[in-house]
Amino acid sequence: MLKAILHAYLRRRRPLRDHNFLVLPHLGLAYGRCPNAASEDIRQALLRLTADGGGTPFDTDEFDDLEDEADDAELEHEAAGDPCTSYATGTLTSWADGLNLLSGRQLVRRHPGALVFSVVRDPLTRLAACFHRMRTETAPPPGADRAFRSGEDFPGFVARVCAMPDWKSPNAYRSQTAILTHKARLLPSRVLRHETGEADWQDLRAELAQACGVDIGPLPGIRDPHGETIAALVSQIEPALRLSVRRRYAADYRNFYEGTTLALPAVPVPV
Repeated sequence: MLKAILHAYLRRRRPLRDHNFLVLPHLGLAYGRCPNAASEDIRQALLRLTADGGGTPFDTDEFDDLEDEADDAELEHEAAGDPCTSYATGTLTSWADGLNLLSGRQLVRRHPGALVFSVVRDPLTRLAACFHRMRTETAPPPGADRAFRSGEDFPGFVARVCAMPDWKSPNAYRSQTAILTHKARLLPSRVLRHETGEADWQDLRAELAQACGVDIGPLPGIRDPHGETIAALVSQIEPALRLSVRRRYAADYRNFYEGTTLALPAVPVPV
């Protein structure tokens, strides 16, 4: 009961928080976006498919669901109330233009047969990408000030994020598991790792060609152009704080990196 009340409260305060899936209905394809995990070039690849696609949506059922209508009304209200409505990166219109932006609940109800994919990133590196963006952008994403302090170093930012529960966190550093989950179920059937993008993208490309008869094209620029800066930030994190990151994002490491060489090893706390 308390969880349901909390979720309703968050939906009213931040209507866009759970709208994380860009959908191409005519292809039965959906992309679950985790901010600071991958390049915006993936969105551009989806927009090219939209421009080259057309046809009728693969799911034409009409939905008469009050919650779905409420979600849509909240989105429209937020977009109409501020022409620069912001969402993680960019604006609602610039980020979702040409694509359907849905919550996980809407995606499951409206397009249960969609092929859902996402790109995830090592949580510590993702925090570094988030920190770099926040300190260089003139307008940080909503909620950034909860953990970000102008002039503060990266370890201080990481420590503040690790002390913050996931439900209070904006999507900029909310766990990727939470962003991509609906009713305790991870929605993507294929997860690409930022660190192994080339091989993972080719697998997705082959699967999509077989399922939908379309070519999503070569790998977009998943690699971060600020990679050296981000790596330098990561190197500032001491073992004890790395352990805090592992605990804070335990679900991400378990769901996306368990059993791989990319998993963050357990780090003993200094005595």
